[in-house]
Amino acid sequence: MPKQKGIFILLLISLGLVVLFLLLPKQPASVREKANNPIDKDSLKLMQAVELVNGSNPMEGIMMLREIIAEDENNVEAQYWLGVFSVRSGQLDKAVERFNKVIEIRPDYIAAFIDLGGMYVEMDSTEKGLAYFHKGIEIDSTNNYALLFSAQAEEQLGLLEDARMHYKQLLRHNTDTVVVKRVNEFINRIETTLNR
Repeated sequence: MPKQKGIFILLLISLGLVVLFLLLPKQPASVREKANNPIDKDSLKLMQAVELVNGSNPMEGIMMLREIIAEDENNVEAQYWLGVFSVRSGQLDKAVERFNKVIEIRPDYIAAFIDLGGMYVEMDSTEKGLAYFHKGIEIDSTNNYALLFSAQAEEQLGLLEDARMHYKQLLRHNTDTVVVKRVNEFINRIETTLNR
């Protein structure tokens, strides 16, 4: 039975990550907003760096991001993206530093809290990860990622009432039929467990 529970938890986390990647915008909102406005030199350089890392020349993109930080260590977007790319390359200690720097600069930067929470869950520190997801909900109680990951972590920790509450809250702010169907399945599973 414990082995089945472990497999179930891994499947649940995997499904959550799939949903997250489907819902995630390709760039943070602030980068997209700047892209719609006249582009300043720093914003253009940031967009180019992110494109390079995601595309043909990752190291050149990383170097550009580091140059931006060298000029302005409080550039939130460059710090954030260096954190994201640190996670991708498995440099979790550097990612934690970057995300914490982002939070220091902008305490309402929800993506940094969600990414930190996800890292801690992956490192088997689900309670610590949950605290970061909850902080994301405090910042924006309608954020799909904060709600989904909070619910998943709570379910993993056996906090089923809390998980059900956050799944239901997620439904109130989501109209995607695939997501709604899947989240309802999560809620039904929890309710079945609670009614045993």
